[in-house]
Order: sequence, then structure tokens, then C-alpha cells
Amino acid sequence: MPAARCRAFSTALVVALAGLGWCGATQSATLAQVFAEAQQHNPALRASQANYDAALARVPLARSRLLPQIAAGASLSDNAQSNSENPLLQKFGFPTNWDYIARDVNLTATQALYRPAERIGVNQAEIAARIAYTQWTQDNQNLLVQVASAYFDVLAAQDSVRSLREQSKAIAQQLEAARRNFAAGSGTIVDVRDAQARNDLIAAQLIAEQNQIELARSALEQLSGKPTGTLAELTPGIRLPALAGSVESWARTAEEKNLAVEQARMALDVARLEARKASAANLPTVDAYARLDRASTSGGSTLFPFGTRAEVASIGVQVQIPIFTGYAVQSHVQETEHLLDKAQANLDSVRLAAAQSARAAYFGLESGRAQVRALEAAIASSQSALRANETGYKVGVRVNIDVLNALSQLFETQRQADKARYDVLVNELKLKYAAGKLRLGDLDAVNALLRSSRPPE
Repeated sequence: MPAARCRAFSTALVVALAGLGWCGATQSATLAQVFAEAQQHNPALRASQANYDAALARVPLARSRLLPQIAAGASLSDNAQSNSENPLLQKFGFPTNWDYIARDVNLTATQALYRPAERIGVNQAEIAARIAYTQWTQDNQNLLVQVASAYFDVLAAQDSVRSLREQSKAIAQQLEAARRNFAAGSGTIVDVRDAQARNDLIAAQLIAEQNQIELARSALEQLSGKPTGTLAELTPGIRLPALAGSVESWARTAEEKNLAVEQARMALDVARLEARKASAANLPTVDAYARLDRASTSGGSTLFPFGTRAEVASIGVQVQIPIFTGYAVQSHVQETEHLLDKAQANLDSVRLAAAQSARAAYFGLESGRAQVRALEAAIASSQSALRANETGYKVGVRVNIDVLNALSQLFETQRQADKARYDVLVNELKLKYAAGKLRLGDLDAVNALLRSSRPPE
């Protein structure tokens, strides 16, 4: 893909993403908007784009060695000539030393006719450009996964703070009730102290979670390059994406389609071409040339004044045959054979890593979905347990610590359920990224699950 098309694709992608979920400046930032900002400002992605542009520039550089070459040259020299050993000049008394100035202007054109190594170099440059473009695409997708993970980390931290605040309110009410009961003689000081201790613990946890929000926001802003403000949250009651295919089918797809595998495969092709180019160094090279020279001299002595002028035009074919290069060719051939083995081993290693990444994301996604279902059931059970403990406390069959434990269990279960939902969405993106199937539509699908939220208090 040419650089202009690559930049146009990137610009169109940013514009499309920036428009998703954007209806006004007062709305919360969506995942698509944050990712669009990251595409514009992320240093790693800009470096990847620059690397691709540089790789594109190397393609015409490689081709230039097969195109006509035209060079102009000029020389000017002051010469001193001595013929003191010439007996003829000495016999007749002629001068044996004189000075003269030589001038030369030339124009040379060459055209490669047979240079197999240079033609292989063109193929290598073209493949290197494709590798750089694949790397840019991979970095773009990796940035998407990183932004999504950091985005949901912020939401998870906000959920924890919200849950702790709600829990703090409920515990404060329980503390007040324990104090009233103690004052009325129907409660014990233990109930008051249990409630006070739990209230103090929640206050400490709230401070820690508020700090976690700042850390999560800082990580997200580092990716996006600017403050993100209020983030859109998941719509309640969403349906989590269903997963099609087995773990092994995803692993096989990753072994073939993963972008790192694609790069390793193309790197192996470059290594094969390098081995051919090393062997081609033993072959002759053939160039056509045309040269035009204009030379003149002036000076000399009083008896032999110089004043010559000549124009010479030549055209021909030049053949160079390497005979002995100090074993350089043989050494290079051996080196490329080892590098070819290295490239093959690297491809095998990358395939295994891609398959393992796909399996990890697959199991994480499946486990997350199962956790969400189990935690949703646990929330319902915890709500029933809380109501039962509150009723039991009122009639005297439960103590205050039972109610406090039921409250903590309910809010912790809700927090875990929210975090599990975020993990499912992120693991789905990771799975598609590992399998080389991540597309812009996958971001759209996740972005559609978000809704605007009020700024945090």
C-alpha cells in the first residue's frame, strides 16, 4: 500500500472512529473517540508509520540501481614533466623540463543489462515494505487492545469507588441503627464497634480505590496523548458476545493469520532472497555505457608550447567476471544459510506464540462468560441473604456483624461481576487480535454497548 493510501486510510479511520457516539461536547468520551485520539498522538504508532514510509522510500532506491545512471565529471591539473634522462634532448640542447595544464570534461551514461543481485534487491525492498505495513497494522490493532484494556480499567476502578460509596452509606445506616439499639438497651456495644470498624475499613479502601482511578486514568491518557474526561459506561443488562469455534480452530487460525506470523513469513522470504543474492555474487555483471570526453592542454616551454584539444565519444558494453574475492562470496553464502535457518526457526516460534496467545484469550473469554453468569446468580443470592440477615437482625436472631458481612459480600460480588464483563470484552478483542481477525467493526460492536454517564462526583 503506498504511503498516500496508508495515510488516507489512517485519516479515514480516525474520522470514522471520532464520529462514533459523538453528538455533543457535553457527552462522555466513548472507546472509539479515545482510540481515535490515541491514533493521532501515540508515539509508538507514529514511529511505526514513519518506519513504513521509510520502507516505501527504499523501494525506488533499490530500483534505481537498474535504471540508467548519468554522471558528469571534470578535472583540472597542473603538471610538471621532466625528461632529464633523454639523451636526444640533451644532445641538441633542448629543454628537458616543462610545465603544462591539462583540462578534461566528460559525460558518462551507463545502463545495467544483467545484474541479478540488484534485481533480487528490488524484490527484497518490496517485501520489506509489506513487512513494515503489516507491522504498522499490527501496532494499530495492538493499540486498540491496549486502549480498550486501559479504558475498562478506568471503568472498573470507578465501579469499585461507586460500590464502596454505596457500601459506606449502607454501613453508616447500620452503624446508626446499632447506636440507637444500644442506646435503647436492645443492642450491644459489640454491634456498635463492629459497625464502626467496618465503616473505617471502607473509608480506607475508598481512598485506595480513588488512587487506583487516578493511576488507571494516567495509563489511559498516556496511550491517548490527552486527558480523557468522563468516559461512557456499559449499558446495564447487555448481552455479552457469543463465541463461535473451538479453541483449536482459533489456535490454527492464529498460526496462519496472526500479523506477527505474516511478518515472520515474509522475513523468511527475504532471507531466501538474500541467500540467492549471495550466490549471485559469483555471476558476471553486464553494463552498457556511453562516454563523451573533451580534453585540452596548455603550457609547455618556449620551444615546445603545448596546445592540444581532443573530443572522444565512445559506446560499448562492459562485462565484469568475479574470479577471486578473498573468499568473501563463500563466507556470505554460508552466513545467509545460517540466517535462513534462523528465520525459519523464528517463524516456528512466532506461530507457537500466536497459537498460545489465542488459547489464552479463548480460555479467558470462556472463563469470563462463565464467571459473569455465576456472579449474576451470586448477586441474586447475596441480595436474598442480605434481606434475610436484616430481617433476622431486627427480630434478634442475627447480630450486626452478620448484616455487615452480607453487605460486603453483595457489593464485592457486584464489583467482581462488573470487572468480569469488562474482561470478557477485552479478551474478545485479544482473541481476534491473536487470530489476525481484528477489524474496525469489532470496535464498533464494543462501542455500541456504551452509554453516556454523568461525571464522577
